[in-house]
Amino acid sequence: MATPNYDNESTCTFLWKIENFNYLWLKRSQYIESPVFVVDELENSQWVMLLYPRGNVFAECINFSLQRKNDGSSEEDIDVSFELAFFLENGKILWSSRQQKHGFSKGEIYECLDAISQNEVFVRDKSVYLPLNTLTARCKIWRCDGKVGVDKYFLAETRVAVQRRSFQWKLKNFDTIGCYETEHLVIRSITNEILMKFELYLSGGQLGKEVINIDIHVFYLNAKFLFFQTFASNCDGEMINCGMKEIIWEGCNKKETLTLHLSKNQLQGYEHNRFLYLKNGALTLYCECILSTGIASEIIETVDSGIPSLNIAPPAVRNVGVHLVDDATSLREDLGSLCSRDVLSDMKLRTNTDTIPVHTQILGARSSVFGAMFVNDMKEKTKGCVDVTDLDDDTVRLMLLYMYTDKLEDLPWENAFQLYKASDKYDIASLRSKCNAILQAKLSPTNACQILNLANLHKDEELKKTSQKYILMQGETVFSSEEWKLLMKANIHLAAETMHLKWNKD
Repeated sequence: MATPNYDNESTCTFLWKIENFNYLWLKRSQYIESPVFVVDELENSQWVMLLYPRGNVFAECINFSLQRKNDGSSEEDIDVSFELAFFLENGKILWSSRQQKHGFSKGEIYECLDAISQNEVFVRDKSVYLPLNTLTARCKIWRCDGKVGVDKYFLAETRVAVQRRSFQWKLKNFDTIGCYETEHLVIRSITNEILMKFELYLSGGQLGKEVINIDIHVFYLNAKFLFFQTFASNCDGEMINCGMKEIIWEGCNKKETLTLHLSKNQLQGYEHNRFLYLKNGALTLYCECILSTGIASEIIETVDSGIPSLNIAPPAVRNVGVHLVDDATSLREDLGSLCSRDVLSDMKLRTNTDTIPVHTQILGARSSVFGAMFVNDMKEKTKGCVDVTDLDDDTVRLMLLYMYTDKLEDLPWENAFQLYKASDKYDIASLRSKCNAILQAKLSPTNACQILNLANLHKDEELKKTSQKYILMQGETVFSSEEWKLLMKANIHLAAETMHLKWNKD
């Protein structure tokens, strides 16, 4: 049987971002489920992606599955081809698995036999797979029955709730601690409730070479997963990793032990007439705790390609069986209040007509380009000002609003067009992705050529293919337009490539 041409098929695309992915509490054969996406054009069928962070079919792997829900569709079986993938926001696929044809009955789960190593995702290539600790997964579905294809785009986000606690633990008489002594540290809530308790003690080894253990007790009932890491600062000010522990709890068993990498003897080390870690016999440990407590929120948006307006309703938080609070709202409001205000600002953006105060830490965290400017000794850092004279004021302010609040309102395509260019220039991948979706949704005979040229210039294959497909669908309406003539003058090779697709299609 011939392999279908996936690139030329109409597709339903479901994009799913999982924030704080590294802190999921799930064990083997336990999965996190995506929000449900309903595909009207597939007989109103309902679908979800299932992700097993610590494996299902194979141990030490991350497994992926696709499920058709037990929906109210009139069709008992639906034949589809599909692809499951992990990828970067610029469209580069890191891993994928395709199924040529499968008939889904109601409630059926397709277990993908391909798998990816947990070590690759969580350790070896963590910075690639989990930028900002967010995993991006995608599912594409194609029809197999010869009926009219599906062109639909879903955007979904699932955020794991986490609480962070960073603290210093000063052990005043570390040099005299013996095997039968225990040092205690208690972490309390603002209402004085005990959340965590730590007990440090020595065990085994000869005098001075004892192993250092820390018992970790967690009293927070909603805790599901704990990441605990501790460091010691040497005499040169370098932070040395002393050990880390990841704990997934079952039932009420919420006590674990971390054994430090460094022994008491090593921490008492003495070189060049100075102690390596101790100061007046005291040792200070720098500790970080990250607790995950469940799913904080789920959001899903639908974008239909080719419709005249986006008309996306405000995202809603859907109850998934635990108490949900969208605590990001107040954070966005607080950060939004700083946007374009000269409050605690330490840098300025200068357009052709205005100078806008900004905050380097926020811009640097959201954009690798701005981050490089502010970290390295570049001219922008030295003079305290970045020139953005190639962008108009509206585009700059929309870009800043998104960088501070993650908000993007329904925009005219012209604004999304300019914002797309700005997001690509300053490497704001999530903004680029959302502008991409808006431009696809607002394709029309009068702008399709401009969007196609934009996609080609920025090497955005997804937007390029969607634009070409739309132009071919419109046919004579576009090919006889002034916009098409301008495209042929500006980029004859791109116009020829698009016409060649029509020739192959015909």
